[in-house]
Amino acid sequence: MLRVEHLKKVYGQGTKKAFEAVSDLTFTIDERELVCIVGPSGAGKTTLLKMIAGLLPQTSGAVHLDGEKVVGPPEKMALVFQDYSRSLYPWMTVEQNVAFPLKRKKLGKSEMATLIRDTLQSVGLSGHGQKYPWQLSGGMQQRVAIARALAYQPEILLMDEPFASVDAQTRADLEDLVLDLRDRYGITVVFVTHDIDESVYLSDRVIVLTPSPTRVQEIVDIPLPRPRDQVETKELPDFAHLRAYVWRSIKRPEPAEVPA
Repeated sequence: MLRVEHLKKVYGQGTKKAFEAVSDLTFTIDERELVCIVGPSGAGKTTLLKMIAGLLPQTSGAVHLDGEKVVGPPEKMALVFQDYSRSLYPWMTVEQNVAFPLKRKKLGKSEMATLIRDTLQSVGLSGHGQKYPWQLSGGMQQRVAIARALAYQPEILLMDEPFASVDAQTRADLEDLVLDLRDRYGITVVFVTHDIDESVYLSDRVIVLTPSPTRVQEIVDIPLPRPRDQVETKELPDFAHLRAYVWRSIKRPEPAEVPA
């Protein structure tokens, strides 16, 4: 579904201060797959996501979505940012925030109202539609941001460290929400995270990036059984082995074999 080919990004190209953030990235993501992207700080994970989303031009290489080259934000794609407090409009209600991008779709009032209601219900926010973001907890605000992305009915959802600013319990609840929504809506998810446990818990595969200038260090399959559970899954010996393997992969200069 998504194909990234020899993607490269150089900031300030042609100047003395030129900086090669992304060197050469190539990978593919299948339909309905949930893939996490991890790597050391400064590896260009957010830069990569912005290029995939068509928000940042690449220096060379290409991104293809369903066979079409991405040259701007695709209609089939939605992005959930890390900082929910800046991505939501504080003067709009929850329903108005969710409705805002739907204006591009020119839906009827009844159809839009149903879509907003159903999406808020799917993220556990029924009854909160008339509240403002500042009246909600951080976890609830991020649920609004997720609802806004889902209401747009994307085929692929990009998430840029979306749970980095919430507490551990809320983070676990939101991780399970993402898994539930992926199954319910059948969408493809590309999820950037610094949290190795999170990447192993959520993923079908983990893409490990090298330090900048960034390349793909390796791609790790995560064959843990589904559905996953915050306690049972994380108590599995395979979970511990994969978590340790991904951590070592981020630290090591060369790929190694996945443990049996």
